[in-house]
Amino acid sequence: MSGIYIHIPFCKQKCIYCNFFSVANTTRKTEYLQALQKEIALTQDFLPDKEISTLYFGGGTPSLCTASELDMIIQTLIKYHHFNNSLELTLEANPEQLNKEYLHSLKEIGINRLSIGVQSFQDPILKLLKRQHTAEEARQAVLHAAECGFDNISIDLIYDIAYRKETQWREDLQTALSLPISHLSAYSLTVEENTLLAKNIREGTPFLPSEELTERDFNILQSMTSAAHFNQYEISNFAKNGRISRHNFSYWNDTPYLGLGASAHSYNGTLRKWNQANLIHYIKDIQEGRTQYNFEVLNENQKYNEFVLLHLRISEGIKIEEVRNRFGEEKLNYLLKRLANVKLEHYTQRNGSIILTNAGKLFADAVALELFYAE
Repeated sequence: MSGIYIHIPFCKQKCIYCNFFSVANTTRKTEYLQALQKEIALTQDFLPDKEISTLYFGGGTPSLCTASELDMIIQTLIKYHHFNNSLELTLEANPEQLNKEYLHSLKEIGINRLSIGVQSFQDPILKLLKRQHTAEEARQAVLHAAECGFDNISIDLIYDIAYRKETQWREDLQTALSLPISHLSAYSLTVEENTLLAKNIREGTPFLPSEELTERDFNILQSMTSAAHFNQYEISNFAKNGRISRHNFSYWNDTPYLGLGASAHSYNGTLRKWNQANLIHYIKDIQEGRTQYNFEVLNENQKYNEFVLLHLRISEGIKIEEVRNRFGEEKLNYLLKRLANVKLEHYTQRNGSIILTNAGKLFADAVALELFYAE
């Protein structure tokens, strides 16, 4: 089975930390959605398996689309792909758009999972991040979604912010975990190039805390989610009652996926491609029947490195036997030799797998670099 990602690049305004491709207006939304429909037809043969198990509307702000606009895309997809009976259909949404009327209309077109961009339940933090909603609007959005019948609700939070006290971070988590959610994604505030956050930091604004405070916030996150019976199945993702994000988990588990829309990435098991991150050029090329993208064909060393990077992030870790079966004895011996360079407190070997410890999860990228195959 495969997954499909739809990129909706429109926002009301850019958040200070966001480096995803987006535009802060919706003037070309109709043209863009028409182009998406054409791209669906143009890319119908990319995936090795046309049975789709997950469909994800991301952005940008997909909830700026009406339910009928989203349904138009869904119905076009149905013409060219087969949706599995247990399809997970996710919409990323901002709290301020989730009134009950809109939520009911989303249920009617088959949306069965919401990923709500809360980021914080503290108004000063939301203002700092340039979010459009208030803390109360965020709380009400989750409650309204549950009242409208959504039983698979995820929210995003951001930690590692210098301006937030320990008590505020605990309050954010307490509020989140008291709501009817089944999934929580918590991300460290990261400085990406070409963002307002990067500009502010270059100008001397101290957004990021010390390493000690980062570790403190991460430990609080792990402790409070565990106490609330949320399983940390990936470094930044926590699920209750097994409600993992099946779509995102497919990325970490080497499942083919098709990305549609400007800047969207795709992978069919061998070829990785990504669309141009330019709204006007994307629309023009698709209208003229062309798909313009960059691509790379992964060699075995790149596949091994990507496997290491992604599997270190998930709770199952790197399975020794899977490395042997997929990459051969030479790569396995290399992996085990390189493992000697990793601090013992950062990993454990259990049930035939190399698994990061709670302390090691903060250093996942550094551990992966130690294990990479250098060509």
